[in-house]
Amino acid sequence: MSFVTNANETACGAKAAMLHRLQQAGFCVPPFVVSPANAGEALSLLGAPLAVRSSAGVEDGEKMSFAGQFKSFLNLSTVEEVEQAMSRCRESARSAAVASYCRRDGVDPKGLRVEVIVQRMVKPELAGVAFTINPLTGCEEVVIEACEGLADGLLAGRQAALPPGHPLVQRHRREIERTARKIQRFLGAPQDIEFAVEYGRLYIVQSRPITRIGFVGQVGEWTNADFRDGGVSSGVCSPLMWSLYDFVWERTLKGALKELKLFREEFQAGTMFFGRPYWNVGAVKDCLVKLPGFVERDFDNDLSIEITYPGDGRRTPMTLAGIAGALPTLAALPRFFRGQEQLDAGFLSGWFEAISRKYEPLPDDPVRAFRELVENEFFVAESNYFRTIFATSLAKMDFTSEFPGADYASLVAALPPLAHMEPVRTVERLASRDDERLSAVVNRYRHHYRLGLDVRFPRWDEEHDFVVEMLRDLPAAGGRGTDPRPAYEAARAAAAASLPWWKRRAFRRKLDRLRRFVWLREQMRDLSNRVYHLLRRHVLDIGRRRGAGDDVFFMTFAEIIADDRSRIERNRDIYESYRNFKAPNEIGARYRLEPRATPSAKRLSGIGASPGVATGRAHIAHSVEQAIAMDPGAILICPFTDPGWTPALDRAAGVVTETGGLLSHAAVICREYGVPAVLGVGDATSRIGSGETVVVKGSQGYVELMDSER
Repeated sequence: MSFVTNANETACGAKAAMLHRLQQAGFCVPPFVVSPANAGEALSLLGAPLAVRSSAGVEDGEKMSFAGQFKSFLNLSTVEEVEQAMSRCRESARSAAVASYCRRDGVDPKGLRVEVIVQRMVKPELAGVAFTINPLTGCEEVVIEACEGLADGLLAGRQAALPPGHPLVQRHRREIERTARKIQRFLGAPQDIEFAVEYGRLYIVQSRPITRIGFVGQVGEWTNADFRDGGVSSGVCSPLMWSLYDFVWERTLKGALKELKLFREEFQAGTMFFGRPYWNVGAVKDCLVKLPGFVERDFDNDLSIEITYPGDGRRTPMTLAGIAGALPTLAALPRFFRGQEQLDAGFLSGWFEAISRKYEPLPDDPVRAFRELVENEFFVAESNYFRTIFATSLAKMDFTSEFPGADYASLVAALPPLAHMEPVRTVERLASRDDERLSAVVNRYRHHYRLGLDVRFPRWDEEHDFVVEMLRDLPAAGGRGTDPRPAYEAARAAAAASLPWWKRRAFRRKLDRLRRFVWLREQMRDLSNRVYHLLRRHVLDIGRRRGAGDDVFFMTFAEIIADDRSRIERNRDIYESYRNFKAPNEIGARYRLEPRATPSAKRLSGIGASPGVATGRAHIAHSVEQAIAMDPGAILICPFTDPGWTPALDRAAGVVTETGGLLSHAAVICREYGVPAVLGVGDATSRIGSGETVVVKGSQGYVELMDSER
């Protein structure tokens, strides 16, 4: 039984809304009413004893839990007790402690609305909390803290929890763990769940997101940098996609480090946390630190990795001893660069057209063809795409270590035409945007996608009508950006003029190499996307023939080949359990996931990735559909961008993203469009108000909030 006022969950506050959702989903929740007209009504409906708790609109959220800030009252039996408790619950919203809590997170305490939950009081034999992940270590395990009887003393820290081996805990552990995992799957994010067991029956009395996670005891340091910017870690990753990525990543990363004489000792290159792939940034830094000129802060800024250390972090000076020790690597680097350029040139000169002719027709033996495609063509193409990424990072490191004051953002703009931008440029050149011409564009660039790289998501040729309308609405004049070439040429001339004559040749050589690899990386990414399009077609075909539907995406590629379906449900459970979770970008002992306090200043800092200044109204977008709806001259505020967002970027006067560094796809495309961009502004989509006037200062790396009164 639950009675929600106005049938509006938002008006009832977050706690009551959550209880109602859980009850509707079939979880056992004690009967309750919200803000009853009078206490007598509640007593007649629910009986005695009763519990009275607050339910605020901002309570129990992803960023603000208000845990312990509002009053709760238990074991109430009379009308007077219930009425007094309801009054005191509402009064607690006006306390000094709540006001301070609100101001810390940028909430106006005057606007705080508190409703009251009146609920049948459970008389438990066991009560406590269950965390669906360990909040101290980040381990994906259910942690139970419970005591005999009521848990109010335990939750307030006045009472110790029973040991895990206590008979009461052991008796109910399996049911508590099973229910906790079901709630996490239902809600799609890790939960802090309050429970009570009465006469052997498990009741849920509260569930809220876990807002703070430490990583004490985690081995090494892991990041999803470069994986998350529209790639495999921008959301929950399908098991099939990670198996493909892992198949290449594990071999290619270590192989490149060995080729460069940087490999130190065996390590795991990648793994999954919270349904998302991460790579071993700690081990990679241990290898790169041997290079003279390595600066940890520059490395982290390039990839938008959280910086938790003072100054430059780990730094390797350019000393004679350091150079002597790195001679094998310094000798291997030119060979690595030359070899990768040659390989990429081969891939980009007709390689894909040849394999497309082989794999575009769906075969009679789909499993054999799929296996050959994965183990041969896919592995070769994807490993060389990854190697191109490594070469780009090394070329950037080599350039900036010798020329640290150069205007990097201007110097790597005005690249040769990029494949990702071809659909937009093709549409801009059309004499007429009729359905026939636009359909031809969709078919030509059918490997592009809207939702993300994961092979679980459809490509343009599967969303034909949506893409046609998106392309039809592209700006007729080709966007609002400026031509990046004059700024590039001016920056190049100024940088060369500031150098002594004997360094100018090295400047030109290293800059040209860096620009080639930035371009090659984007071209190889487009080729990679084409191969993923082929893979998706073959996987869908296998799924149809087996009657498996989308189950195939919850299998690894090896399981698809063997038709092993034993782990599908387990994999779906993981996928669903983290689908709404904003996972941490970095994991390790020196990192911590916690809500970001709203800044009091009117300036938000990030990474200046594309030069220039733009002023406009903020347009908040979490998807391509939302992005393409922006008005002309708007500033796009979004979590990330990837190739699927390219048509939207051409509409923006400026861009602000929550992730992404100097080497990111967003940085490259914004520079080519001549659109000022500041990337890596944490929680930008929630810290900047929709419609707020903002100034994007791409060269300086910050965003000014003009309408903010904070």
